[in-house]
Amino acid sequence: MDLHFFKWLPHSNTQETPKGLTMLLFLHGMGGTGHIWRPIATSLEEDFLCIAPDQRGHGQSRPVPTLEANQFHALDYARDLIAILETLVEEYKPSRLFIVGHSMGVRSGLATADLILNSKPTLRTIFKGFISVDIGLQSKWGGGIGEPLANFIRKLPETFPDRKTMRDHLFAHCPDLAIAQYLTAVAKKISDSPESWVFPFEHEALVQTILQADEAPIERWVKEICDAGIPFLALRGENSKVWLKEDYENSSISLAHPKLTFEEWENCGHGLPFEQRPKFIARVREFCK
Repeated sequence: MDLHFFKWLPHSNTQETPKGLTMLLFLHGMGGTGHIWRPIATSLEEDFLCIAPDQRGHGQSRPVPTLEANQFHALDYARDLIAILETLVEEYKPSRLFIVGHSMGVRSGLATADLILNSKPTLRTIFKGFISVDIGLQSKWGGGIGEPLANFIRKLPETFPDRKTMRDHLFAHCPDLAIAQYLTAVAKKISDSPESWVFPFEHEALVQTILQADEAPIERWVKEICDAGIPFLALRGENSKVWLKEDYENSSISLAHPKLTFEEWENCGHGLPFEQRPKFIARVREFCK
């Protein structure tokens, strides 16, 4: 399906560097939108072309076409993203592409990388790195929180009468407080009289995304990227309940590869890019040198 996306571009349209224009593809987590990357992208836009789509079933990329109503596998997300990349690469001619995924965005980003490496030679030439933020690379998607989260989404009301009621509900019932905070941040007020708050996603789209998540061969895709000689940075927040500590430590051993770097950051959880924004921005810059 056609996706809505946000774009931040250097004012000159090119970078004053021999490497040319670098494109960063930012992929939001489940329930979010591309707009959540705005504070990070605006700090990078003078040096990078930053693209942040609303992935299928989210934000302005709704509704999902009827014929695709149950298509929420990682590769379904990836085919949407490939279409955007091909259009923008044709328009801006970037010399380098980096993919930055958070939570669910890691899953769709890895599937996108798989398509790039195996069937998109033009994109393969410029694909130079992958940043994965706080999602397991081997274990059950969501660190076992997947089914409780799906049940929570199924029962989540479509609207709330005010922000406090919404926030209280999220923090009382969501299986992870970091996800509750994330959903609070992305919710939108759609009217004042009477006041009404909604979420920027199709509830069933999220449920299907969770149910289909474990079909994605995440570990194989990670190895494929590294074996192709492409740097891979895997970040975990030390307080995360989504990428469990034990899973992180096991993966850092069993997936060890010269191109794969594991980092665990203190004083943050699943919302690492937003809880540690200045540090994250600096790390993205360093990784993309």
